[in-house]
Amino acid sequence: MGNKAIKRGLTQGTDVDGPQPSLTQEPDDAEHKPGMTQGPDDVKPQPSLTQGPDGAQLQSSSTQGTDDAESESSPSLRQGDVVYQQGATEEYEPMVPHSSSNHQLPVDEQGRCLNFNIESKQATQVGDTTGPVYNTPVHQHITQHVTVHQTYENAHCSSQLPAPHDFDEATSPKLSGTSLSSAQRRRFSEHQRSTSTEQPTKHEYVQSSSALMPLLKHRAREIASEESSLADFTNCPIPTVNLAIVSKPQQFDKEFQAEGCIEKLYNIPQSDITGKEMFARAKEKAKMQGDWKFKIDKIKAKQDYVEKHGNVVGVVGQAGIGKTTSAKKWAMQGLRGELFEKTSFFFYIVIRHIDFKKKMTFLEFLLSSMSIEHDYTPEQEKNILNAICLDSNVVMIFDGLDEAAFKSFSTKVSQPLLHSKSKPENYLKHLAGGNLLPRARKIFTSRPTQLYKLHSSYRPRFIVQILGLPPTSQDLLGRQICGDRYDDVQQKLEQNSNVLAYCYVPVNFILVLVYLMNYDGDIQFVSLTRVLAFTCGQYLTTNHLRDQEVELDKLAKLAYDAFLKMEIVFKLKAFEKAGIKESTASAFTNMSVTKHGNLKLTILDGHKVRYFSHLIWQEFFVGFYLMMIMSLDDFKKILKQLADDRWEVVSKFVFGICDPLVFHLLEPLVPESSHKDWKQKKALLVKFIQLKRNLHSNKEILQVCSLAHESHDSEIASCLASLLPDELDLSLSSLLPVDYENVSTVIQHRATPLKILDLSYNEIGNTGAASLGPILHNMEQLKLRGCEVESKSFEKLCNRVKTLTKPLKRLDLTWTKIGNTGAASLGPWLHNVEEQLILSECKIESEGVDKICDGVKKLTKPLKILDLSGNQIGNTGASSLAPCLHNIEELILDDCKIESKGVEKLCGGVKKLTKPLKVLDLSCNWISNSGAASLDPCLQNIAVLILDKCGIGSKGVEKLCGGVKKLTKPLKRLDLSHNEIGNTGAASLAPCLHNMEELILLRCEIGSQGVEKLCDGVKNLTKPMELLDLSFNELTDDSAESLAGCAHNINELKVRETRWANGFTEETKNLIRSKSLGKVVF
Repeated sequence: MGNKAIKRGLTQGTDVDGPQPSLTQEPDDAEHKPGMTQGPDDVKPQPSLTQGPDGAQLQSSSTQGTDDAESESSPSLRQGDVVYQQGATEEYEPMVPHSSSNHQLPVDEQGRCLNFNIESKQATQVGDTTGPVYNTPVHQHITQHVTVHQTYENAHCSSQLPAPHDFDEATSPKLSGTSLSSAQRRRFSEHQRSTSTEQPTKHEYVQSSSALMPLLKHRAREIASEESSLADFTNCPIPTVNLAIVSKPQQFDKEFQAEGCIEKLYNIPQSDITGKEMFARAKEKAKMQGDWKFKIDKIKAKQDYVEKHGNVVGVVGQAGIGKTTSAKKWAMQGLRGELFEKTSFFFYIVIRHIDFKKKMTFLEFLLSSMSIEHDYTPEQEKNILNAICLDSNVVMIFDGLDEAAFKSFSTKVSQPLLHSKSKPENYLKHLAGGNLLPRARKIFTSRPTQLYKLHSSYRPRFIVQILGLPPTSQDLLGRQICGDRYDDVQQKLEQNSNVLAYCYVPVNFILVLVYLMNYDGDIQFVSLTRVLAFTCGQYLTTNHLRDQEVELDKLAKLAYDAFLKMEIVFKLKAFEKAGIKESTASAFTNMSVTKHGNLKLTILDGHKVRYFSHLIWQEFFVGFYLMMIMSLDDFKKILKQLADDRWEVVSKFVFGICDPLVFHLLEPLVPESSHKDWKQKKALLVKFIQLKRNLHSNKEILQVCSLAHESHDSEIASCLASLLPDELDLSLSSLLPVDYENVSTVIQHRATPLKILDLSYNEIGNTGAASLGPILHNMEQLKLRGCEVESKSFEKLCNRVKTLTKPLKRLDLTWTKIGNTGAASLGPWLHNVEEQLILSECKIESEGVDKICDGVKKLTKPLKILDLSGNQIGNTGASSLAPCLHNIEELILDDCKIESKGVEKLCGGVKKLTKPLKVLDLSCNWISNSGAASLDPCLQNIAVLILDKCGIGSKGVEKLCGGVKKLTKPLKRLDLSHNEIGNTGAASLAPCLHNMEELILLRCEIGSQGVEKLCDGVKNLTKPMELLDLSFNELTDDSAESLAGCAHNINELKVRETRWANGFTEETKNLIRSKSLGKVVF
């Protein structure tokens, strides 16, 4: 069937999302009531016409009488015929695919299948006509039957997209004259004479926007219904599994530091947003930004800002994480009305299919990107564009921004005119920035690097991250692939944390499963390069290549040349130019590499037009070409490009091929002449690393660690380890499980220990804990603040602490929530924490404190700091600490629910000390006046006493001062901030100021009288106070003269004011400054 007939038939027939209205009605307002004939006042129905290539065979879809229906038998239809038929009114169940498929065609709100059927048993899959068979009941309204060949013909596939390999227009089924009965032809002729005297023109039914809508939706459905790259990769149906998606506030600073966070994920991916919520959340964020950006009265500017940026969502994720799978899922949901209430123009654009070398008009860009023929007059194009621009129900999904064939992501470009020709790059950037079609809802998927490289004018303001497979989805996918063997494979995964670290990425997970099922050697170490090299090794054993020449070197050259040109899709000429036989290319497309099960891993997909089943394959073959085939001289020239962001994954494979085992796997696949350069290239890589002296960001550090791990080579790892800073701060980096393994690899090869390793605010998990164990001896301080470490993982980590021959100087576990179980695990090994143990906010109670104290008692050298703040240890925990205070120099018990009884028990231990506590911090414990009185007898054994927010009044201060007066050695600091001691408490402090070096009295409700008393005490000092802080008290100019009179005896005076206090005038401030010999802070 010719293109004209198919385009006319589809656009004139039924919409993919519901019954198509008659030609005189708008699609959104049309109503079609089955079984009813329109009255004389109704809009007169137009015939739905199907026309063969000669224009002679036509069929009316007007309402048929029952007599005619009974008298005339239905025509005998052949596969490939396109007709419209009126079905009887009956109930239908929702359409359900056969078990061999995971597809579902859309259903309407009542569960009936929508008005098109795939009669052919060939799925509309690019590059292949094999696929699922659908059980599709005939809709009760007009139903359109379309074969897959006609679908492609209708879509006007460009040369950029693969077409069905066996399609031949000359031999494809045509609508012959015998397809229509004599009664049907008679009824059509009568209807034609009564409604029109002219035959339809060439593009009569696709020149209007209403006619274009169903064609776009039909094509979008075709693209979204194609198997995802994951299914192409495995060449088998993949079960529906959930991918975790998370939204995070983005910090678009100059260095794009947010990229380091957004491209990483936690150990267990967890969603906090769904596809339905994305645009609502985007609008919320745009509204917040608009309120901050514009003044209150700029209402129109705010509305424009929200419309512009609230309709764009960026979706990022690393290679193989499921971006395309998610995009296709959202497309199908959108077409079914599940994602949006209403859709009109629906675009699904695969960015790698865009011809970025060709200038085109905006409409041509949109249509050609969906492989739809553009053949409109300027006036028709203008009308369609106006309709698209004014419509707020337009949906656009752009899949694969990272595959765009241009490098100038960060370059700003002028906004193109809609009716003039421009580069596709310009359209794409301004669509992403909301400058073009601001009303349209747009989704852009990309790897993080490319999306964040976009100029800030075009970068989406709201970005979500695909985290990958949560454990439940891993289990579902694993059982689908491995079958009964999955339990054994899962056990291997759990025993090898470095292997498990790859499994949140679907593509990696599948490769690892195949590797573990089929590889008979050592699996204690697994890298992605090893997995892919093993898969290529299996290639030689397949039936497809048994009698053929191996041509991996030629395929690698093809991949490399295309990578340089930023090409992903290959025509037949490219294979011929590379010297690859058609039989070999076909073998790559259908290769099976598993010994167990029916899983097939394909390297290429398509037929006449082919492409790698996943981009990771092309990048692997580029690395393969560089290390195994390229000449040494050419390798030297290309070496510097490995540092480019676009070469990041390729670089990983280049270093991975330095692994001797990988070389052993790949050696048989290339000519023998290529082997000799491998060692020399490896040496060049080491020299290249040595030229790089500094790593400027966490991203660079993690990349270096990844390369070292992938290489599995001690020389390369030692060289890369020398680049790490002595204080390695990876906090707030949202580290991947595999990152811990990579960092561990590098630190193990350092010649000198790290001074600090800071992994704060990352989730450690089992993988991280296992990876940290072997490197604890090679660092002085380990910070894990805010890292939610599971109890089992922490127990493993503590067992590693036990084996250290040189103690850690500091272990910071703040906010790790290790609880009593973690405290029990840590207690016995405290001898290997030499100076500081920080356990703030760890959910430890009195039971856990008992275990900690057991370990502290056994120490041969005191801990410099034990911080238990924020743990509800209560009076019981305070009592447990008393006997071990001799092995603690500074004790922090801030907010520990300790009362006066607990203080009393604690003071009993302090009294017995032969060496004073350097710091005792009891802040935020309601010890009250009685607790302050209990401290009196033990003050001689405390250097710094912090009692901030302890519920102490003037009477408590009076009791406390009684002990201070008796001291033979002054307190270094007494902090009574946020206690309502008032003027009376200040007066009690005045006589004992000679026995304290620093006094902190923030917000103590002290007025002028209290200040006067304190100043009298300061005047009498024989040695100046180091610090007196009276900030945020009720101070006025009346206090200025008193402060000026004693300012000479205070090295640092702080009298900061609240904004609403009367405070000091500038004149009185100058008076105090003039009398002070030290520093004054107002």
